[in-house]
Amino acid sequence: MKKQQTSAARLLKSLALLSPLAGCAQTETPLPGTSKLLDELPRVQNSTKAPCWMQEQVAAQNSYVDSIKAKKEVVYQAPCKVDQPKIAEARK
Repeated sequence: MKKQQTSAARLLKSLALLSPLAGCAQTETPLPGTSKLLDELPRVQNSTKAPCWMQEQVAAQNSYVDSIKAKKEVVYQAPCKVDQPKIAEARK
């Protein structure tokens, strides 16, 4: 999960750095076709029937794509991690 947050945050920071480098204009420079390409990108739906490692990868990919589209960090968790009871709580 920590890796998902840091990669999405790192991407957003690098995109923010590109804006001042675009020139003296104070307007944002849209990346050509990026939004259209992301909208057309086939999305994989997460499934609780998939192995946990696969659920984590799908959540990471969806976080990455949605962070770019929203221009802010978006983090999703794998269903196997959300539904999993905490061991410390179960022992109480």
